[in-house]
Amino acid sequence: MDERKRFLFRLVIPAYPKWTIYSNVTGITTALGPLCVATAASKLEHWDVEVIDENNCRNRHCPKDPDGHPDHRQLQEQRPADVVGFYGSMSSSVPRLYELAALYHQTGAFTLAGGKHIEFLPEEALAHHIDVAVLGEGEQTIQELLAAWEAGHRAARDSRTRQLGTGQRGVGSLRDIANIRGLAWLSAGPEHPALAMSPPRPPNHDLDSLPWPDFNLLRYGKLRIYPINRTRGCNMHCEFCTVKDKTRTASPRWLANQVIHLVETRRAREFFDTSDHFAADRAEAIEFCRLMADYQRRTGISLDFTVQTRITDARYPELLAAMRDANVHMVAIGFESPIDEELVSMNKGYLSKDMVAWSRTFQRYGFYIHALLIFGYPLVPEHRVQLSVKERMKRFR
Repeated sequence: MDERKRFLFRLVIPAYPKWTIYSNVTGITTALGPLCVATAASKLEHWDVEVIDENNCRNRHCPKDPDGHPDHRQLQEQRPADVVGFYGSMSSSVPRLYELAALYHQTGAFTLAGGKHIEFLPEEALAHHIDVAVLGEGEQTIQELLAAWEAGHRAARDSRTRQLGTGQRGVGSLRDIANIRGLAWLSAGPEHPALAMSPPRPPNHDLDSLPWPDFNLLRYGKLRIYPINRTRGCNMHCEFCTVKDKTRTASPRWLANQVIHLVETRRAREFFDTSDHFAADRAEAIEFCRLMADYQRRTGISLDFTVQTRITDARYPELLAAMRDANVHMVAIGFESPIDEELVSMNKGYLSKDMVAWSRTFQRYGFYIHALLIFGYPLVPEHRVQLSVKERMKRFR
């Protein structure tokens, strides 16, 4: 009989392909979403939690396989995880995710996955060794899910029955799964398993109530750039983007205090705000910048921020001045395309000449610009134009 009083939840960020837009930073930062979910899970009484970022395992104690990835079989031998979660927001890393899910299933672990790719294709995930797909924000869901798994495990132990891990793909080890919002799983059908889904999980509108992410949960990783976030959602509704929910923000003071905590406890100096639109609430963005500028003046500590914002924010000099004073050095901007026909199809509301003028404004304020572009945008039929690859390259130059 299993008499253990504690369980282990391991959350894995799968390796990206060798060449991605993140290749130059993956070894010095990490994904924020999994850290937030892991932090929520760590608040449960009987659970230990760790995050394995395959893209950032620079600690010499991390066991490696022949390909240089973390050796998950060895990890399971050293510290068997009862439940293993996977970060599935980046489609390019999903093949690796499914590979690892199969490996962990072989060890008897219960598997779950979340993130944008999983949300849009839950049936695909459930067909590739994922027991439960998490849809939507995961902080509350993971707490309820692990508690249900624990209750099912203890009930099976107490009745001296084997915990279900096959047949119903592990869902039999959960109690009251249908009452947990934001889940998808395969239920037993008369002929073959059928997709089942619980009611959706409403977005959290009280972001100040969330704990700060605990970067100590990142096992083996070394951080130089710390991911932070104050804003979830985006009001722009770009048709090519998966972020559709309305903007919700934590208070400027909540994020400022988190940054200061990281500076004073981890000697953090570089930060990347993962908010899809840093200045979605312009007044609050300015307030945050002023809090950071004041802290740097008082302490003599110089910080470095990268934020994601919109090209149209160049129209607001008060915002740009506040960002500059806070030491925002780089702005990541979704230019999407320099081709006017594509901008019209995207309903961006401006043309390439406007982007050039606004870019010059950002540069006058001293910002480096990291441009995000879509090459070969699939135009809707009413805006379709025939451009050769050579002509597209010319327009991009």
